[in-house]
Amino acid sequence: MARGCCRRGWCRGFTRWGHRVALVCLALSVGLYLQSLWQYFQNYQKEDSTRRARRHQEMSQWNATKQKLWLTIGIPTVCRAKENYLSSTLSSLVNHLPGHGTYGVSIIVCICDRHRACREDIKTNLTLTFFPHVKSGLIRIIETPETLYTPLSSLKRTFNDSKQRVWWRSKQNLDYSFLMEYCAQRSQYYLHLEDDVITVPNFINKIENYMESVNRTWTMLEFSTLGFIGKFFKSRDVQRLSSLLKIFYNEQPCDYLIFYFLKLMLQMNRFIRIPSLFQHRGHFSSMPNLIRNVTEPSSRFPAFKKRFKGNNPDATVLTSMSTWMSFKPEFAYSTFDNEMFWSTTPRIGDHYTLIFKLPQKVSRLVVLTGKPHTNLVDFLHGGTLEVGTDVKRHSQTKIGCSNLSVVGKFVRGCIDITVLSEFKTIKCLKITVTKKQDSWLIIREIAVFN
Repeated sequence: MARGCCRRGWCRGFTRWGHRVALVCLALSVGLYLQSLWQYFQNYQKEDSTRRARRHQEMSQWNATKQKLWLTIGIPTVCRAKENYLSSTLSSLVNHLPGHGTYGVSIIVCICDRHRACREDIKTNLTLTFFPHVKSGLIRIIETPETLYTPLSSLKRTFNDSKQRVWWRSKQNLDYSFLMEYCAQRSQYYLHLEDDVITVPNFINKIENYMESVNRTWTMLEFSTLGFIGKFFKSRDVQRLSSLLKIFYNEQPCDYLIFYFLKLMLQMNRFIRIPSLFQHRGHFSSMPNLIRNVTEPSSRFPAFKKRFKGNNPDATVLTSMSTWMSFKPEFAYSTFDNEMFWSTTPRIGDHYTLIFKLPQKVSRLVVLTGKPHTNLVDFLHGGTLEVGTDVKRHSQTKIGCSNLSVVGKFVRGCIDITVLSEFKTIKCLKITVTKKQDSWLIIREIAVFN
């Protein structure tokens, strides 16, 4: 009996002390847990503040970089059947940046080819060839969406271009519009290039220096006289140009539309840096089966001297041909150097007419067409020169040359004739286009000798 009581007493004592130990252990566990929880909370708070600080620093750096971004260079590209020039274009740009650096410049390559395999090839090649520059963000690659080309399903023919050419130039307008819309507001300025050009060393500083030298309000500066190469804009105007190209994509080529845009923006004169900063190197055009041997002229253009400088009595100039920019019709008849008439693609039947204010006894007539220093560019492919002995009024505001006689035909864009003595006096002369031509037309000098 005593042994059983002892056992029960020992059990009661053990149970009493066991409860106390368990409570102590529980208290210690709770304390350690709360301490760990508090430490975790402090570490989380510290980590969160560090994360916020790091994110704030990254955002500040990004904003600083965004503020420093001075120029975005847009380059549209497609696969060409025979030769690709994009890599040499990018190498030229990157190697000729100041100090080979990326400060303030971004190059956007827009892949505009509709074939998926081609797009992947371009992306792979660019990433491998220019990996450090793609990784740093200097070169960014984007693609046009397939939905962009929905409007190309039904196109009207303009400028008497073939269906293939109309499709090609309409797509080009949509491509340029997409690229410009993407680049708008990414930097202070935007420079549009093509994917087959090279540039001169230190071209960024040359752009800045020329921009500072232009002391008039401008919308576009030109660093190449060719097509849509080297066109430089303020970014705030790029979105407007993008909209214009998108709206009138089917009407005219981009290098025609750009000059309507300038007129809308009240820039009536061209600002072209001579010599240019970009040289066209592509032999095979992005348009299938088209070869383009077009290079930047080495001589200053359009500076030239009038060769003959005739007597050129007072006359009124009439023409059915459109005028490109500030190269007015009367400049062809002017005796001042560097003045000429430049028209977009003429059509058969178009005319250029001089109505003399007084009847003239004319002994010699000279007409020169074509680009100065290189006659066989933008020259008159086929035309006649007529003289008229009377002037007919068709309406209150419209007059024309009448009683016409053909005195000569243009050969390689020029004509130089002695007027027959049978014409005692003439009141007018008329140049008429007689052959279709795809190029533009320059009439750079008309010399009338008494």
